[in-house]
Amino acid sequence: MRVLVIDDSAFMRKVIGEMINADPEMEVVGIARDGAEGVTKAEQLKPDLVTLDIEMPRLNGIDALKQIMMICKENPPAVLMCSSLTVDGSTEALKALKLGASDFIAKDPQVVGRHDQQFNTQLLEKLRAIGTHRKSLRTSNSHGRSSAASTNQDTEHSISGVCTKFDDWVMPEGIKVIVIGSSTGGPPVLEDLFDQLPSTLPVPVIVAQHMPELFTRSLANRIDAQSGCGAVLAEHGTAMIKPQIYIAQGGKHLKPTMVAGKKLIARTVDEYPNSLYKPSVDLLFSSAAEFYGSGVLAIQLTGMGEDGAEGARKIRQAGGHVIAQDQSSCVVYGMPRAVVENGSANSILCPADIKSVLHRVCNTTQTGDQSDSSLQRKIA
Repeated sequence: MRVLVIDDSAFMRKVIGEMINADPEMEVVGIARDGAEGVTKAEQLKPDLVTLDIEMPRLNGIDALKQIMMICKENPPAVLMCSSLTVDGSTEALKALKLGASDFIAKDPQVVGRHDQQFNTQLLEKLRAIGTHRKSLRTSNSHGRSSAASTNQDTEHSISGVCTKFDDWVMPEGIKVIVIGSSTGGPPVLEDLFDQLPSTLPVPVIVAQHMPELFTRSLANRIDAQSGCGAVLAEHGTAMIKPQIYIAQGGKHLKPTMVAGKKLIARTVDEYPNSLYKPSVDLLFSSAAEFYGSGVLAIQLTGMGEDGAEGARKIRQAGGHVIAQDQSSCVVYGMPRAVVENGSANSILCPADIKSVLHRVCNTTQTGDQSDSSLQRKIA
């Protein structure tokens, strides 16, 4: 895969370039010192992947991204934003994802300068994942089928009894909580799902998005501003009873816990077995299955790896309903694929259909009673 590195720091260009060239699957085909030069080289070199700094002279990363997406609209590269670990950096990174960037990586130049292995690993994992998925979708298109049609046909051939269209989706009875797992490419999908979600939301929605803490805080603020039901960051001790959206605090694992009075409280823990990313989707899903059983509606969105597959299996075993995002709409079809392949998915839907599911939940009277007495009967 051919990569263009755009960064105003000569040191960062050198370090990122060396990391990429050390991977046999990738090659740096060009470097640019600012956004304006980056746009020109993106048009000339037509790279598969671009790493794009946000804060740069002449043309910043956000404006450069807009121009790259416009100039290369017939065959756009997958863009990985390189953001500073600041509030402003998190806000700009989320804006970039909304504009078409595939993912972001948070960088601390002082840490990266010591050849931080964690940054190196994350950089290469993200580039490989988004590049490989983009390549697979283009291959499907080159064979004369749209990626969506290809995915739907493959699904129909390999999986029986799984709903793949909203028109065929049947509302589960007694929904008591909605849990959502998300990673690479997830934030703009979440923003679209929750955009104008009405105040009639009858149950809590709890989201585990793989992100650093500052970024989940910014994500919660953005969603709160555009949804009708409200959104908050689920920090340690947050009560998660009110019907609204709860975004798990990044950088830690969220462990929902039932306390006195049968109320669900957010607990954060630093470690969870076999979990590579924080917050863990498996931990969220498993906790939901334990406390709400068949009353769980789970949604697994785009992301690399398999986090959430084991938790989804527990939800399905408990009688809950699991929706996986379809392959063609994913930035990386890793987490949803794992849920589908282990047989946990009741439905495989595109984001537009998943949004329709959420609105149907908001407009139905069939969801489970969220009163304390009903919850106590469920837990007893």
